[in-house]
Amino acid sequence: MKSTRKDLEKRAKKCKTDAEFIGLIWEGIGYLRDAHMYLTECKIEMPRGEPSYYSGISLLPATEGRVIVMYPPDGQGASLKTGSVVLTINGKDARKFLDERGEETWKKGGGFSSPQRAALFEYRTALSDERGEKYELLCMDGKKKKKVKLSCRTEMDGWARSYNMPADLVKVGKSFYYSQLDSGYGFMYLRRVDSSIAEGMKTALAKYPDVPGWVIDLRGNSGGGYGDELIDQVKAVQKPIVVIGDAGCISAGETLIRDFIRYAEAHFIGTPTAGSSSSKKEWQFPSGIATVKFSTRSRFGPDGEPIEFNGIKPHTIVEAVPEEVLAGKNSEILRAVEYLKALD
Repeated sequence: MKSTRKDLEKRAKKCKTDAEFIGLIWEGIGYLRDAHMYLTECKIEMPRGEPSYYSGISLLPATEGRVIVMYPPDGQGASLKTGSVVLTINGKDARKFLDERGEETWKKGGGFSSPQRAALFEYRTALSDERGEKYELLCMDGKKKKKVKLSCRTEMDGWARSYNMPADLVKVGKSFYYSQLDSGYGFMYLRRVDSSIAEGMKTALAKYPDVPGWVIDLRGNSGGGYGDELIDQVKAVQKPIVVIGDAGCISAGETLIRDFIRYAEAHFIGTPTAGSSSSKKEWQFPSGIATVKFSTRSRFGPDGEPIEFNGIKPHTIVEAVPEEVLAGKNSEILRAVEYLKALD
């Protein structure tokens, strides 16, 4: 880090324009692994990199070291079904291939706050590369193996967050969904932590006041913010509670998992969260050219460890089961229901 700082300082003295300086600041932000650090009120057009492309497929790590299709590329749903096992990528074990790419991405730095967050993107926007780069997948089609060829032609714009969700979800506001599962337990899916969440939880609790427990799904939650009103709703949820999370759950989503554990004694299943939940401040450059927002301290998880760079570790690690996903089921929700039933 010291050598990086010296290099940036040296280059900063050579900047001849505001645009060069802002570009250097943006590069420096990438070295800090602070997912919350960015420039606001910038009077100079922000640097724009070249578009990034991927194969159009989203993948999931699965049980027994396997990899499955989360979403197939457009137009290939008939040959690549959700839940299909991907055995190899370019002749290499698929899990090893993707995990190694995740490690490489983490080492490069940038906005990824933890190794699991970096790996998440290698699965969700799988096989990202230069436009036109080709990959060959060996997949299972029923009991037969077949080869599937993909090309990097899809421009990255967001990433898949959920699969095989319960039917008849009721939406409240922009980000809250709820229903009652066939098992009788209540279900809530929180896409983001915004003003609709407290209202949505209140609505769901009023709709199903007598359920024997709740499954709260925060996978892929993109954060936001909340206060005492939402904490009061967390405390009001009928116990027992199982919370589901993954490395897609970041910022306020992670803090909310912590508060479900802290205030509602929730059991957390899934995989570790993103590792980016912090208090933040803003500082304006003396010239007024821009304002930088940055993290000042990490929030702490239920184990007393900093969430920043670590994430929150589940009480029980749960991955997708290919056979269940292929049958249209959601493995994490199934495991949550099994946990609740075992308490009866």
